[in-house]
Amino acid sequence: MRRTIVVTLGLCLGGSFLLTLSTGYMYGKEEKKEYTAALKLERVERDPLLEAGFKVQDGKLFDSQPFAVVWSPVPEGFRFRIYNKLSTILLIQWNECKFIDEKGNAHPISHQGIKRPSLSEMKVMGPKDIPPGGDWQDVIFPYDSDYIEHEKELVSFSQGAAANRTYGQGGLRIRPIFIDKYQDKQVKKIEKKERKKNADFNFESYINNHTYQVVLSLNFNETKYLYRFFFRAFLLDNP
Repeated sequence: MRRTIVVTLGLCLGGSFLLTLSTGYMYGKEEKKEYTAALKLERVERDPLLEAGFKVQDGKLFDSQPFAVVWSPVPEGFRFRIYNKLSTILLIQWNECKFIDEKGNAHPISHQGIKRPSLSEMKVMGPKDIPPGGDWQDVIFPYDSDYIEHEKELVSFSQGAAANRTYGQGGLRIRPIFIDKYQDKQVKKIEKKERKKNADFNFESYINNHTYQVVLSLNFNETKYLYRFFFRAFLLDNP
């Protein structure tokens, strides 16, 4: 009888432990939250003034009569594909293109496949000509001491998570243009700091205040145009 009571008590205690353990996983332990940010194309300006007859949609497409461009920003650069809709050549004048960060500071850019041994040797980048009806895929990123962490000869634009911050087989590394992953701990730290200045601080609004620009210098119909593409950060997931 005594043994039966002991066994029964043991089973009850064991069951209670397992229930507590499972309940702890369900309720006691909070899963680590992760906030994911991305960039979307918000608007486009042009100098000379952009006339009517264009559209910006899906946070990535700019479509106009002369050309269309689809953007796919990643933390280390701006991937894009540009389509020439003209019956004449469309030129990208790389040396006049710029990246403007969230603070409004302008930076020179480089792009896929360009060989630049060092920052001190800012070689002239030849223009890219896109034939009538043709298209061109590329990636541009800031190329100065504010962003370059390690530099060697740039060969290509590498892809994949394992090489996410490496551009080219030579190992060109740059500081990310924007942060795309925020852990819950980081968010709480930002909130604590910012709420000292503003009690109504909101993390999502904080992310949405980050705006970036890519300035493309294009030449077509014997005229040079500066297109300013404005990108705004936003949260993909808000736990």
